[in-house]
Amino acid sequence: MKRILLLTSAFCLALPLHAVEDSPAYRDATKPWSERVDDLLDRMTIEEKAMFLDHKGETIERFSIRSDQWNQCLNGVKWDRAATLFPVCVAMSATWNQDLVHEVATALSDEARGIYNGWKIDPKAAGEHKGLIYRAPVINIGRNPYWGRNHEAWGEDPYLTGRMAVAYVRGLQGDDPRYLKVAATLKHYAVNNVEHGRTALDTTVSERMLREYWLPHFRDAVVEAKAQSLMASYNAINGTPNNVNHWLLTKVLKEEWQHEGFVVSDLGGVKTMVDGHGKGKMDYVDAVARSVMAGCDFSDKEYAQHIPQAVKQGKLTEARLNDAVRRVMMVRFRLGDFDEFSSVPFSKISPQVVGSEAHRKLSLKSSQQSIVLLENKNALLPLDRAAIKRVAVIGPLADRVVLNNYNGATGTTVSALQGLKNRFGDGVQVDYAKGCGVLDGADVAVRVDREPGFRGGASVKFLAEKNGDRISFRIPISKAGTYSLRLHGKHFPSRGRYQCSINGKSVGEVIDFYRAAEAYAVVAEFSDVVLEKGHSELGFTLVGKNAASSGSDGHFDCLELRGAEEKSFELESVEYQTHSEADRLLDAVELARKADVAIVCIGTNERVEQEGNDRETLGLTGKQEELALRVIAANPRTIIMQMSAGPLTVPSLKEKAPAMLQAWWGGDEYGNAIADVLLGTINPAGRLPHTVYASEKQVPPQDEYDISKGFTYMYVRGKPHYAFGHGLSYTSFAYSNLHVDAASNEVTVKVRNDGQRAGDEVVQLYVKSPVVKEVRPEMQLRGFQRVSLKAGESKVVKLILDRSKLGFWNEAQQQFVMDAGDYEIRVGGSSDRIALRETVRFE
Repeated sequence: MKRILLLTSAFCLALPLHAVEDSPAYRDATKPWSERVDDLLDRMTIEEKAMFLDHKGETIERFSIRSDQWNQCLNGVKWDRAATLFPVCVAMSATWNQDLVHEVATALSDEARGIYNGWKIDPKAAGEHKGLIYRAPVINIGRNPYWGRNHEAWGEDPYLTGRMAVAYVRGLQGDDPRYLKVAATLKHYAVNNVEHGRTALDTTVSERMLREYWLPHFRDAVVEAKAQSLMASYNAINGTPNNVNHWLLTKVLKEEWQHEGFVVSDLGGVKTMVDGHGKGKMDYVDAVARSVMAGCDFSDKEYAQHIPQAVKQGKLTEARLNDAVRRVMMVRFRLGDFDEFSSVPFSKISPQVVGSEAHRKLSLKSSQQSIVLLENKNALLPLDRAAIKRVAVIGPLADRVVLNNYNGATGTTVSALQGLKNRFGDGVQVDYAKGCGVLDGADVAVRVDREPGFRGGASVKFLAEKNGDRISFRIPISKAGTYSLRLHGKHFPSRGRYQCSINGKSVGEVIDFYRAAEAYAVVAEFSDVVLEKGHSELGFTLVGKNAASSGSDGHFDCLELRGAEEKSFELESVEYQTHSEADRLLDAVELARKADVAIVCIGTNERVEQEGNDRETLGLTGKQEELALRVIAANPRTIIMQMSAGPLTVPSLKEKAPAMLQAWWGGDEYGNAIADVLLGTINPAGRLPHTVYASEKQVPPQDEYDISKGFTYMYVRGKPHYAFGHGLSYTSFAYSNLHVDAASNEVTVKVRNDGQRAGDEVVQLYVKSPVVKEVRPEMQLRGFQRVSLKAGESKVVKLILDRSKLGFWNEAQQQFVMDAGDYEIRVGGSSDRIALRETVRFE
């Protein structure tokens, strides 16, 4: 018996412990996170670890671990069903309201959890089923006014961006001490601010400028808000691509800032090492090994494919691989992925929260607070509704809400035109004329579609206004034969009927391209289309405009030809036949002349400002400036609504517009918010989060990353078009009793509403450092607070001056050092409207 027992014991010792366990430790919710993570890690093979680090990879069947399935939620959860759409992030930054940003981010994460919970409750529920790691917020600095992604970011200032990032991340991740509601990902780390050539771009910047301008807001979001993930950007810094930048990803982030989460590459980040930065210098095994060793923990399919070989070749250590897996796994555990669904506190969030009325009201509030009053000559605003019988609403952006790169499906969005109709009501006639396009010619966007599963096609957006308006495409056909023409639609409101023709011959009529329950559905198909080799013309003509509609928006998510072994087709040219630009301008001017007030909605759209494309001008594109000036000449009661994300420099409008507002891209309730501000229901208090330069000559080159050469309010040379922090009100405010307590770092100031209307003031605190031999900013934002005051009301506003943010980077000492001397504390309503100053000495 003794011998048998010894043999049994030896046999048990030879097996892994988990082979005889009924319940593995990693499934035991009573154990610490670290113990559970280590237990699961110890059970995994190198191949399984590699699979786990592929964010869109296969399920690891042995442990039932589904891949990350990340998603986006910048200003609305990206889903194939309608979710609440909030204003773009630069607009939310213009609220200068950290509490509101936190509230919006909380709503976003509620909707994200609601969608996830719906799937967990019913795996067959309609809609996309993704995970809880969200790639937001974008906190790159808007140093470059031409940048195509300014709408995703929070402006030009690292302090303002940092405050907004902390509020947003805390709202996303929730406040439970144990579980995460969702995991936030900070994008794009770091010095990412140009779209052209971004996958092979090398940025040259000193460490001092990195520490003082390009990194502080990332540090705030990591150290204060505990953001769980960061995305490494495509670009290189001083010759080292960020994906393989050990100094950036490990020394600064993980060692100095003590980041416990993970770093993920941007999509195709490893590929850019092979085909871009390191072309001809490294293969995929090298690129994967160098990325992981540098601190990039998570990536694309290349990790699953090449990590095992990288370990086998000794290019990647198992210790670093385990660290990467542990970091990602810890986040997955804290999201509740390995616990009973019902035990996670956020499992109680109902799917009904998605697109809820409460969230629409929050979207309205966000839009209202974001709008900036730029000009208000002779107190034209607010409008007296009782004195108005007829309103002319004019411009290419009046009848639509511009979306951004990462919106999902939208529900009911309210345009400026519709919002004005809503708020004015039946007693006021509201007329509309487009006047011109955002760009010269028609608003037509075309791209060749290369998505998997399609043999070829293109995404097309256009706007037809009158029966007879037509769009046509020239298509090269390499082989004669019989084809099937299929149209995939997603956002095609049934506001008109289109006749489809090929080479002038009708092939059928398209009535409605929109099916709410079927995203990217095949919504029209024309069979037996005979085409000869050579070129054919595909055309769509508006033949049945809905009389109640101001236009008929077309959005074909894919046009597809199938048959005759045709693998793809290119759209060689696009023609848009409609009534002339001159006629449209004349129609708009005549409409304005007859109205009591004219409201002109101009700016940029997704074609002008978008990922992968930087703006070509800081001015208005197409004939928009001409349209605005001609309307102003026709009607002295003209209001200009600038609907853009990046700054617009239009000196003629600043000089001649009776009133002008910056309205951004505003979300679901955009139009209602605009009308509320124009009618005085809401007193505007948005403030610019960026400098609007006086001219393009005032802006340094885009490849200059040292902002002391003339970028931002801190170093701008000369007077800007509009200053950082600028924004007017329908009332006025007075400042008094500024006091700075050097011991407690407390700054107090009394603010009084001297006007006749209630309103919000944004109290801004700037600091000018002592004069030293090194170059220093003219001033730096170091505090702000949005405060509401009734007419005649006063409040004492208290701001805390964080002295840790008054230092400058000393490269010799490798730390921030505060200059000793006299600091000027400046308080006022904007960077160029300083009301009070006080000098305090800090040693």
